Amino acid sequence: MTNLMKRGFIVNAVLFLLSIGLQSFIFFNVIHTNSNVPSALSKFTSAPVGVKNSFHEIYVRHAQHPSTIPTLESSPSICSPLPPIEEIEQCLGEKAEKPVISPLPILDSEKMDYSNLPGSDNRPRFRYMPGAVLSPLVTILTPFYNTGPIIHETAKAVLGQSLQRFQWIIVNDGSKNATQLAALDIYRKMGLTDSRIVILDLPTNKGLPGARNEGLKLAQGKYLLLLDPDDLIENTFIEKAVWFLESNPHYTLTNAYSIGFGHKNYTWSRGFHDGDINLRENMLTVATVMRTDILRKIGGFDENLTSGMEDWDLWMRFADNGHWGHTLPEFLFWYRVSPPGKWASIYNETKFNEYMSNQKAKYTRAFSEGVPKLAPIPQDKYEATAPPGDLVANMANPLKKCRPRLLVLLPYMEVGGADQFNYNFLVGMVHEGWEVTIATDKDSANKLYSQFMRVTPDIFIMPRFSRKSDQPRFIAYLIESRRPDVVFTSNSEHVYHYLPYLRAFAPGPAFVDYVHSETPQWKSGGYARYSAGAEPWLDRSLFASEHLRQYVIDLGHNPNKTATVLIGIDSDKYVHNPADRVELRSKLGVADDKLVILYVARLEHEKQPEMFAQVMKNLRDKGLDFMGISIGGGSLLESLNDTVYSNNLQDHVKLLGTIPNTEVSRWVSAADVFFLPSKVEGISLAIYESMSMGVTCVSARVGGQAELVVPEVGFLVKPGSPTESAEYEAIIERLIRDPIYTRQLGVNSRKRILSGFKSTDTILRLKTEFCNAAKAHSHSRAMFHNTGMQKMGAEFAALGIEYERASDESLVLWKELQGVLKKLAPPVIEVNKAGPTHTPSPYTDMITTPEDVLESIVPAQLRPVTDIMQEKGIDRSLRLTLLHNEEPTIRTNPKTVVENFDHNKFFHQGNHDVDSWDDSIPFPFAQQQYVAVIPHAFVAPGDSGTVFDWDRMFTMQTGSRKMFTQPSDETSKCEVKKYKKLTSIVQLYNAYGHFLSEQLPRLALIWDRIRSDPEMHILVPDMGTSVVKEVLVDFLKIPQNRLVFYRYGSGWDPCHVYYAEELYMINPTATGNPSVELMDAMRQMFLDVNPNLPNEEERNLIVYMSRKGSVNRKVDNEDELIKKLRESLSGEQFMVWDGSVSVPDTISMMRRAKMIIGPHGQNLAPSVFAQKGTTIVELMHSNPWLHWWGVSTGLQLDYWFVPIAGFTHESDFIPVPIDLTIQTVQAALRSRGGASTIEAPEFTGATVEQASR
Repeated sequence: MTNLMKRGFIVNAVLFLLSIGLQSFIFFNVIHTNSNVPSALSKFTSAPVGVKNSFHEIYVRHAQHPSTIPTLESSPSICSPLPPIEEIEQCLGEKAEKPVISPLPILDSEKMDYSNLPGSDNRPRFRYMPGAVLSPLVTILTPFYNTGPIIHETAKAVLGQSLQRFQWIIVNDGSKNATQLAALDIYRKMGLTDSRIVILDLPTNKGLPGARNEGLKLAQGKYLLLLDPDDLIENTFIEKAVWFLESNPHYTLTNAYSIGFGHKNYTWSRGFHDGDINLRENMLTVATVMRTDILRKIGGFDENLTSGMEDWDLWMRFADNGHWGHTLPEFLFWYRVSPPGKWASIYNETKFNEYMSNQKAKYTRAFSEGVPKLAPIPQDKYEATAPPGDLVANMANPLKKCRPRLLVLLPYMEVGGADQFNYNFLVGMVHEGWEVTIATDKDSANKLYSQFMRVTPDIFIMPRFSRKSDQPRFIAYLIESRRPDVVFTSNSEHVYHYLPYLRAFAPGPAFVDYVHSETPQWKSGGYARYSAGAEPWLDRSLFASEHLRQYVIDLGHNPNKTATVLIGIDSDKYVHNPADRVELRSKLGVADDKLVILYVARLEHEKQPEMFAQVMKNLRDKGLDFMGISIGGGSLLESLNDTVYSNNLQDHVKLLGTIPNTEVSRWVSAADVFFLPSKVEGISLAIYESMSMGVTCVSARVGGQAELVVPEVGFLVKPGSPTESAEYEAIIERLIRDPIYTRQLGVNSRKRILSGFKSTDTILRLKTEFCNAAKAHSHSRAMFHNTGMQKMGAEFAALGIEYERASDESLVLWKELQGVLKKLAPPVIEVNKAGPTHTPSPYTDMITTPEDVLESIVPAQLRPVTDIMQEKGIDRSLRLTLLHNEEPTIRTNPKTVVENFDHNKFFHQGNHDVDSWDDSIPFPFAQQQYVAVIPHAFVAPGDSGTVFDWDRMFTMQTGSRKMFTQPSDETSKCEVKKYKKLTSIVQLYNAYGHFLSEQLPRLALIWDRIRSDPEMHILVPDMGTSVVKEVLVDFLKIPQNRLVFYRYGSGWDPCHVYYAEELYMINPTATGNPSVELMDAMRQMFLDVNPNLPNEEERNLIVYMSRKGSVNRKVDNEDELIKKLRESLSGEQFMVWDGSVSVPDTISMMRRAKMIIGPHGQNLAPSVFAQKGTTIVELMHSNPWLHWWGVSTGLQLDYWFVPIAGFTHESDFIPVPIDLTIQTVQAALRSRGGASTIEAPEFTGATVEQASR
């Protein structure tokens, strides 16, 4: 790029940004300059004297303080106590259920609770009942053939749908079993009074496709859902699916992520997005919503397919006719898994091949062109937002209302103080008898979704099913459907943009916003500024502190419409736990009398992580004894890591990264001081929580924090002053030196929370303010609900959406501009820089070749890199992705039944870096997981696959161990094999067991990139067997052409060096010591490719792992051992694995195993495929390496061993003590709750020597 071209690019970029700014300026001068709004309105609303109810007079009444607003004939219903239960039951027409907060998160993809089905007693309540009789919008088609009472569970899910405009057609497909058929009687009776329920009785059995076609003839809905009589759907599934199809008319079908339950438990996130794969393998679930007219046009189901796969055939037919669908990225469908054998044709290879041949002949277009490639339509410039009027006829869904209702509009549900407040507040409102609906407007991971699902099932993440231009009308639809008393919003830019539209088109509820803090550097005040600008359209504005309320009033907000509602905290939940303090401090090796300073924040500039690090450094330099702990992720986590390492603070500061909220509370119990040096806060929720748990706080004098943190409980420092760091340092130094004073401040903190800052106080205040908002709203309906305001509201929404679209586009351009400016900037010349440096790249414009560089390298002169964090401080251009921060877990001694067993005598000294086997063994290899991208790097031949470039070699270090060796001198003479992108899982030790337990888990850390980037090649060990291929290609489905096989050792002719333009280096794994976090990641990788885990009943195998084909350590009496084990386990399923079993069958066997028995060696390697809690019984010689104990700890397996004295790792044959082995198996099974079938000889109190003999 020439300099002229670069300057031209910058000019064009700046002009574009200016044009966007001008558009934004015009818009924001209308909505956000609050001081101009009332006066501007008054110019057009001034009424002649004597004219009643003019626009002006209504506006004035709406702007009055609640105490002076004239009372109407009847007060708003929410100003009165909740109606008596008898009135609610009379409204419902049935018994009213008590509010429920689910005890556990719901639909948590990482920890799915397969027992908490839709409709269960542990689910939160929202009574979905039709509020009017309207024509069906969707037909639910359910075939029934001798299904029996299980249909009642499906019926509960259907009748509990949030979209109540359905027709449910149950097709009785010639059922002959009178007992099973009786299950339909209740729905026949319901159909007499509820026209939505239709029972169609067929005289003979037509099979699934025929029954569905008969039901299709009666379908009245614009849309149709296929639902089998034993499956379940979440409450909001149909409503979200229909809205997706309404918002995206070029799609024909919609389904969702699904959950398998019953015979097997699993989650399934495959679907329409898998495209052409669906022509080879059916990734789609039958519970799919489709356009009824299209289904009829393509001829419905093929009635010849009566033995299965008729739904797969239908998807192919849709594709062949140019139609395709979308899979909603939420778990909304529950598929009941039947025992194997139900669908014979699927599992019969001959029939399957015949089926596929027929399909290819039937659907030539689909198999030649593939499925239609659809995508959501991008947001158009100035795309209009349709008025919701057409929804009254097309999408109206009025629900009956018997309790007060609240609609909550948020940007997302993410970890942070604001959303934690939202959750706590909604829990309180549900306990008060309110029903809650939540809608979010930003595309986000929504990590707290499963937490909010504990409160209400009525949650809508709008970007998942609606285009942005349809968001305002969807919210208007929700208001018309749920009829909430109050619409509550917080921290949502989008909703502030939509307010005029919503007030004009959905005038029913009162509108209230809640503001947590001001942000002067962002849009002149942030959400506080938005609140001031939107004041005319709000009935009430609430603020987290009095300071913040005054700030917004100064911006022009009407003080009559404002109130302060402090956040409050659940003081019963947030209580100090001494046990957590002892456990967590023990993990870190921190004494009880050492001061622990806790810093919890999302690591962004406004939270000042650099200030935290500076204060910790200064305290360390003074020689003070303390431990600082940082919790939280964010864009500055990597920078904070650099600071900690470059200042050698590792012994005084630990970075835990992002951890669950429940774990954060435990760490508060372990702390003495909560430190939060923010630039901006309202009142930090984390401070509320810490004070409630009796921890004193040191924070910033910003926002309203002085209203909570008074001198008797903690300290506040004004940010931005020259003495800020010194003040924090002096305060914390005093707390370190005077622990009695520190503890007293903690006691005072708890007392202050109990004196008016509890969450119950917050709920009472919120209910009062909702009543005040409803009073103001009762006077304002005419002001907003008129044609003029509707036209203006639609235009404001369109401008707001355009502003958001343009902002997103300009942000991308801004980043590109910054990149160009960085390239144009002159290089920074650092003078007298201390310490090692990284030499500039020799690959200037790629004139230098890898062969040239390799020839010039002297391996012994390469600078060794042992710590990637330190290297990041040296080489700022190093691209580093930080993953999980491994926990320093405490491990226990290997278990044995031998009494008074001396572990320290039997195990060799220093084994696994353990100095003393005292049953409390710290995991010494915990590290920050990472993936580092090294440009123009090599992988050396030899015994470890060391990564190096032109001036450094990455020997790395984990605990006390260096993980890679120096490249040999032959390296520069090797043939160079070149790749664009390469990752390597090769490290020290080349054996089957090391591959499965150390190298394969590392692959999980880069698994997402491997699956998404076809250019990525993978360097894997060449062990001379097919095992690596079977695991990576056959099981993990990695294309074989992307594997590069690494031959260990030296002297190969030719020898190979592997070069990559981008080499992705994964943190190494200490030999025999993979962490819990690493093994969890590997398990998730396995589940991604094969989610079909056996359930607990199917985990019934006891497997003996033989070493018959091994060179050494063969079991001398193995035949007798196996015979005795088989006899003693006569009631168990006992199998022998001898190494000849294929990898897929081995994996299946290990997943089904409840216990694995075997002598020490590579034969135990398949245990990496075992499920958590599987028992391992290792037959262990003297002076062992304990490799499988370490691996079992990472895998969270139950590890036992049988000690065998007098034999070592080099012994050719080892006699196994059979009686001791059987007794160990008995004890291990008893600990699992089994062992009732085992008959073992009496064998108690033996020594190791006696047991061996």
